[in-house]
This record gives sequence, C-alpha cells and structure tokens, in this order.
Amino acid sequence: MDDERPASDLTVRLDELATGLVDPDCDVDALEEIEDELIAARQQELIPCVEAHLTAAVESGSWYARHVLARILAETAGRTSMAALLHAYSRDLGDDQDSLSTTLYVFAQEDPPAAREVLLPCADDSDQDLRRAAIWLLGFVPEPADLDLLARAAQDSDERIRTAVVGTLGSHGTSPAAIDLLLNLLDDPSTQVRVSALSSLGFLRKPETLRKIRLLANDDNPRVRAWVAIALGRFPVPESPDLATSAVLDRLEADSDPYVRECAAAARRLHPRKS
Repeated sequence: MDDERPASDLTVRLDELATGLVDPDCDVDALEEIEDELIAARQQELIPCVEAHLTAAVESGSWYARHVLARILAETAGRTSMAALLHAYSRDLGDDQDSLSTTLYVFAQEDPPAAREVLLPCADDSDQDLRRAAIWLLGFVPEPADLDLLARAAQDSDERIRTAVVGTLGSHGTSPAAIDLLLNLLDDPSTQVRVSALSSLGFLRKPETLRKIRLLANDDNPRVRAWVAIALGRFPVPESPDLATSAVLDRLEADSDPYVRECAAAARRLHPRKS
C-alpha cells in the first residue's frame, strides 16, 4: 500500500538520502532504510525530485547514487521513467549497471510501442552517449524500419556507436539487409567492432556468411583471429565436408598466438576432421 504521509515529509527523507549517498562517511544501513522507505511509499509527487537528484548524481559521477536513485525512480514511476533512466544509464561511471540495464530492457519489452517513442529520437540525438544507449535498447524492440537508422549509425566515427549497432543488428538477423550490414562491419577499422560482428554472425549461423568470416583468419589482430575460430565453431557440422572451413581451422591451430590456437582447437573439437 502506498505511503499516505505528506509528500513534503518524504521529500525531506529523499534529500537526506541524496546527501548521504555522496558522503563517504555515511551510515550505509541508515541509507538503505530510507531507500526501502521511499520505494515502499511509491509517492508519485516525489518523481520530479527523484529525477532531479538522479541527474545530479550522474553529473557528479557517483555510480552508487545513480544505482540507488534509479531504483527508486523505476519503482515509483514504472515505465514512464524510461527516458530519465535511459539518460542516466547512458553515462559511463565505471560500474557494470546490470540492474539498470535489466530494468530498461524489461520496461521496453513490456510496452514496445511506448519504448520506441522514447528511443527513436534518442537514437538520432547529437549526444553520442545517449545515442549509443538508445541504439542498444532498440535491439530489444526491433522493427524492420530501424535498418535505415542502423545503416547510418554503422558509418559513425565513434566506434562505441558502431559496436552498439552490431549488437542491435543481431536482433534483425533473419533480414538480408541486416546480414549485409554485419558483413560490411567485418571490414571496420576497430578491432572491437570486427570481434562483435564475428560474434553476431557466429550466433546467426547463416551459411552465406562463411566466406567472409573465413577471410578474417588473415587479420593482423590475434583477438579477431580467435573470434574467427569461435564463430566457425558455432556453425552446425555440415553433412558433406567443408574443406574451406577445415583449412582455416588447421591454419588457426598453428597460429603464433596461444589464445588463437586454443580457440581453434575448441572449434575443431566441434568440427572434427573427416576421415
């Protein structure tokens, strides 16, 4: 049952919490008590104040304050808090943000049309952090119409944006246009983007992508070569021998890098040589 105390009383408690969250000498147990109290209250009048404190926490770089205040906001405002939570999530403060990312994609999947109304403008925003976060979350509520937006984002100068594009394209994997974009991203100058594209293509297991995947066995970066082996290992074993893939795995098993050899050996166990 919602707390029936005046909002002004709870606002004081919220201010106490926000102050304590940035105090290194704070009483953690006391802060948790206030947090639980505010969540239990679900006082709608508090939402603007929680949003303001959340914004201030992000601007100050406090990941712990963001974590606590985002939880209170999500519990109080529900899915209507998505825009504020997405803005808070988009800033890298050094933590893993597992709880907040889970909240966001659960909210998005609960009401995809409402989520997309929030996400589509953000995915074209001039704020690169916000744009990256929105592109990531669009992967949980994909629509074919997103492919034009993703194609533009795949050309962005920021490799974090291009990496987010790869992950979201995986949600469009049955689309030939999405596959073509992923194949193009195998030529990306960023090691991380190439690795992410290999990972997505390995999960999608489309036979027409094998030729391009095998070509990256010649990549200068050993992490990329290792992911070639990992991706190839995810493909089903063909009924007739795939001599080209077998030759690539042979070469990677003899690679100069030990991690590449390890990944190639694991892929070989899944795809043994035909006698």
